[in-house]
Amino acid sequence: MAVSNSFAQVVHSNSTNSKRVMHIMGHSHIDAAWLWPWRDGSDEALNTFRSALNRIKDTPGFCYTHSSSMHYRWVQNADPGMFEEIKQRIREGRWEVVGAWPVEPDCNIPATESFARHCLYGKEFCKNELGVDVKIGFNPDSFGHAAGLPTILKNAGYEYYVFMRPQEHEMDLPLLFWWEGPDGSRVLALRIYKDYEGKPSGIAPAAEHDFAPGMNDAAFFLGVGDHGGAVTAAQIREVLKMKGDPNLPELRWSTLHEFFDAVKKSPAFSSLPVVRHELQHHSRGCYSAYGEGKALNRRAERSMVEAESISLFSSLTTTHQYPHKEFVDSWWKILFCQFHDMAAGTALYTDYQDVRDSLGFACEVAQTTKVQALQTMARQVDTTKVVQGAVFLWNPLPWPRKTLVEYYTGRRPDNLEFITHLTDKDQKRYPIQWLASESMTQQHLRLTAWVDLPACGYKLFELAHGPAPDGEAFSNAITISKTGFGISSAKAEDGTELLARSIGLVVVSDTADTWAHGVNEFRQEIGRPTLASAGVVEEGPVTKITRHRATWMESEIILDLVQYAGIDAVELRFVINWNQHEQMLKLEIPTALVQPRIFTKVPGAIIERAVNGEEEPYQDWAAVQGKIGSNDYTLALINEQTYSYDCLDGLFRTVLIRSAPFARHRPDKTTYFDANAWQDQGRQERRFWLVAKKGRHSQLALDRLAEELQTPAEHVMTSAHAGHMEWEQSFFEVSPSSVWVLALKPAENVKDGYVVRVQERSGIATKTSLKSTLLNLDHTMNLAPWELKTLLIQRSPSGPAKVKEVSILEV
Repeated sequence: MAVSNSFAQVVHSNSTNSKRVMHIMGHSHIDAAWLWPWRDGSDEALNTFRSALNRIKDTPGFCYTHSSSMHYRWVQNADPGMFEEIKQRIREGRWEVVGAWPVEPDCNIPATESFARHCLYGKEFCKNELGVDVKIGFNPDSFGHAAGLPTILKNAGYEYYVFMRPQEHEMDLPLLFWWEGPDGSRVLALRIYKDYEGKPSGIAPAAEHDFAPGMNDAAFFLGVGDHGGAVTAAQIREVLKMKGDPNLPELRWSTLHEFFDAVKKSPAFSSLPVVRHELQHHSRGCYSAYGEGKALNRRAERSMVEAESISLFSSLTTTHQYPHKEFVDSWWKILFCQFHDMAAGTALYTDYQDVRDSLGFACEVAQTTKVQALQTMARQVDTTKVVQGAVFLWNPLPWPRKTLVEYYTGRRPDNLEFITHLTDKDQKRYPIQWLASESMTQQHLRLTAWVDLPACGYKLFELAHGPAPDGEAFSNAITISKTGFGISSAKAEDGTELLARSIGLVVVSDTADTWAHGVNEFRQEIGRPTLASAGVVEEGPVTKITRHRATWMESEIILDLVQYAGIDAVELRFVINWNQHEQMLKLEIPTALVQPRIFTKVPGAIIERAVNGEEEPYQDWAAVQGKIGSNDYTLALINEQTYSYDCLDGLFRTVLIRSAPFARHRPDKTTYFDANAWQDQGRQERRFWLVAKKGRHSQLALDRLAEELQTPAEHVMTSAHAGHMEWEQSFFEVSPSSVWVLALKPAENVKDGYVVRVQERSGIATKTSLKSTLLNLDHTMNLAPWELKTLLIQRSPSGPAKVKEVSILEV
C-alpha cells in the first residue's frame, strides 16, 4: 500500500516542541559477513537496496542513507538498472551516500595506510561512479575508534564522523562534539543514541535523549538491519501515525547532511565541546580474537606497501610494468577483509576461509610482483666480474640501514671451496652464518648476514671464499635465563637493569564470549607453562639462537631467543602448538621502572594510556617508560602480528593466544561436546623484539625501528652477465628519523606522477628532506607536530621535480 503523506507538511502546536526537529533517516546496517558468508551479505545488499528504492517511490519525502562502497559495487555488477535508479535518487537528494569506505571497518586493527586507502579507493569510487563527494565518515557498529582517525579523515576531505560504539554505558561522551586528532585536525562527530536501526517505538525515548544541549535538531535512524532489510512499509505507517502527537518534535524525513547543516546554524554550535582522545572501549576481546587472521592482515598490508615501491622503481629503471589494476584489486580485498566483524575475529569460522583466500590473493600478487621487479633490475646490473654467484639485495625503506638477509643457497657452488663471506663493490667483507634448513632434510642450508643497504635501493653482494672476516661483538644487554623460561635480564646501554624479574608466560582464564562483552581485563591467572628443555641450536658470527621449550596441559610452546651480533634488540620467535579452550596465553614483561607510563602506536597516532591493567589495542609497538634514579628509561616491545596488551603499573603483558570459540555472542553458552570451531588452535606463530634503552620513548624512533625489524632485505640471486646498472643505487631517501613514511607509489590518476605519504611522529615541528637522484628531487618542507602529509611528485623534462601538497585523495 502506497503512503502519500509528506513529513514536510507536519506542523506542531506544542510550544515545547514547535522548534525541535527529529531528522528521521532510513537506514539498514548490513554486516557484509558475520553470522553468514559474504556471498549472502551481497545478496542482502541487493535485496535491501531494492526495498529502500521501493520505500522512496511509495513515500513522498522519504530519504535513505547508506555507506559501504563495496555494497554499491555489488549492485553495479549484478543489477546495472538498479544502480542507475540509485544514482537518480542520489541526484534528487532522496538517497544519501555516507562513509564511502569499501566497508565499515574495525577502527583499531587496520594500519594507518590502510585507512588512507579506505578513503582513497572508496571516495574515488563514489565520486566516479555515483557522482558524490562524500563528506560524512560513518562507522556506527565499529568496536572503538583510534585517536588518529580525525587526522586521517580531515586529510581525506571529511568534515563529519558518525559512530555509536562505545555507547552511553561504556564511555561518557557528548552527543555532538568536535573530535580532534593529535595534529589539531577536527571533524564534527555525532554519537548515535542507543540504536543505528531504530524502531518507531524508539522515537519517543529518543526525543528525550537525542537532542544535544542547546540544539533543536536531532538524528534518528529508522530501519531493519544487521542482515539488511531497509525500512519496512509497516514502520513508515507507524511513524506517520505519530506525526500529530503534540508531545513529539517535528518528525521530518531527512539526511545526515540536512541534520549537520541545521546543527551548524544553531547558536549552540559555537560552544560544542572538543574531545581530544580515542573513542574506546567496546568489546576488548576483539583486539585478540582470531590472532591468525590478524597476523595475515598485517602481512597483506605490509606486503602491498613494499611491492608498490619496489615495482615503482623497477618500472622507472627497467622494462618492468607496474601492475596498477592488480594492486588496486588487491587493496580492495584487503580493505573488505577489514570489515569490523571480520578483522575483529567475531565472524563465523567459514568466513575466515574466505578471508584467507582474499588476503592470500593480495599476498600472492605482492610476492609475485616483488620477485619479478627485483629479477628485472638484477639482470640489468653489470655482474661480468662475478665468479661464484651473487645476491641482489633491496632495502624497501627510504633510509640507509643495516639489515638482515636470509636465503637458501649452496655452500659450495663449485663443489670445491666453501662460501665464507660476502663482499660488496668496494671489497668490504661481511661475515655470514649458515643456518639449518627449516626442513628436517638438511641438504640445503640458509645463508644469513647483516649488511649495509642504501635508502630505498639495492646493493649487489658477491659470494666469496677465503678467510672469513671477524664478526661484531654480541650485545650483553639481554641475558637469557639459564634456569627458567625466557629472559632474566634486560639492561640499558649504561648497564642499568630494567627488569624486576624474568620475562615469561602466564595463562589466564577466558570464559567470555568472542567479543568479551563486559570484560575490561583478563587477569584471572590459571598458571604458568613449565620449562621442559633449553639449549643453543645456532651459534656463529652473525646470530645465536637459544631454544626454550615449555609445556602447558596439552599444549607446547617453543621460544627461539635470537641474538644478533652488533644489535641490541633480541628477537622472540614463538611457535606454539595450542590445544586449550577458553584460556589465554600472554607474554609477561615485569619492568623495574618507577612511575611507569605506557605509550603505544595506534592508527595515525602515538598515545599514552593509563597503567591500570585493562586490555587495550595497539599496533606495531608498545613502550613502558619510567624512572630509575633520576634518569628516564624505556623498555619497548615491537611485534609483528599482535594487537592486544595490558599494563598494570610496570607489569606489561601482551596476548599470544586467545582460544575463544568462533562467533559466540552473549548470552549464548558453549557446550563442551559441540563440533564448532575454536580459534587459534594447533600451530601458531608470533614474533617480537625486545629493546631496552636509556631515555624517553620519543627519543628511540620506535616507528622506524619497528619498520626495520619487520622488513628484512628483499633478495634475488644472480650470476655473471652483462648489464648497464651499477652494483649499488639509492632511489629515494627521507629524513630525519622522526618522520614516518607510509607509502611510496605511482599516483592514481596523474601520469608520471608519484605519491609519498609521511607523518611527523615525535610531536615536535620538524624540517623534512626528500631526495631522489632518479627523480631529480631535493625537497625540504616543514611538518607540524603529528602532521600527516601527502605529496605529489612530478618529474620535469628539464630541471628539478615539481612537488605539490595534496590530500589523501591525491588532489
